[in-house]
Amino acid sequence: MSELKAAILPDRGVLRVGGADARDFLQGLVTNNVDLVKPGEAIYAGLLTPQGKFLFDFFITSEDGGFILDCDGRRIGELQKRLTFYKLRANITLEDLSAERSVIAFWGGAQATLPDLSFADPRLAEIGHRAISATPEAAIAAAGAEHATPADYHRHRIALGVGDAARDFEPDRTFPLEVNFDELHGVDFHKGCFVGQEVTSRTKRRGSVRKRLVPCRVEGDLPKPHTPVRASGREAGTVFSGDAETGRVLALLRLDLVEGAVLEAGDATLTPERPDWAAFSLAEESDEI
Repeated sequence: MSELKAAILPDRGVLRVGGADARDFLQGLVTNNVDLVKPGEAIYAGLLTPQGKFLFDFFITSEDGGFILDCDGRRIGELQKRLTFYKLRANITLEDLSAERSVIAFWGGAQATLPDLSFADPRLAEIGHRAISATPEAAIAAAGAEHATPADYHRHRIALGVGDAARDFEPDRTFPLEVNFDELHGVDFHKGCFVGQEVTSRTKRRGSVRKRLVPCRVEGDLPKPHTPVRASGREAGTVFSGDAETGRVLALLRLDLVEGAVLEAGDATLTPERPDWAAFSLAEESDEI
């Protein structure tokens, strides 16, 4: 088994949601079941618009009776503002802990001694573990992990075909099932109401996802993020994050134009590859969103 690696992720933020109503407050908003959160275990979830489009994603774990959200640090102010909008009379507190705590990703080796506030990545076991620590360098040393870079971590997740919201999702434009929330354990379709539930549940029930975020092998120069993808002259999608070392990108592709087509992005040719964990097919699903 390969050696355990660890990378501090400086673009991640840490938000604490506390107060007597914290659990019920989050449960009524987010796409996953907050009742599954317990010490040492986390859920992956999103906050959507009422029209069912993606706004934010995060990991939720628990600490001292409250909840810790591992979220996009560059948009943590927007997330706080949106949660405050929904707060009304709920007894909750919101505290940005990003200045005093860091998010660490661990992957690639045997499970080790990790910080107290750590959890297996709930999206996919192969991604590894995540931890939140006030002393990240000491936490990495205590785990006996090899120090890696954020680029190493993103190469790892791209190889697995897993998107990153800050790089691969477009807020207020992307539907969560298009970026595989359903395949990566980000939605509980049985827990009850959440913001955007009606559209999300109807899309899942009808099998009407027209686009999917798909890993692609690249022949030629790696296309830059947001490069259009074309199939026989028709616009078929958009390239998002990529890794030049492995020659792979993640692209949001129209499923009706993928099968049997030559996909071009700039001067490169893309070959879509369905991840091993994915149940979706690289072919058009039944109805439109």
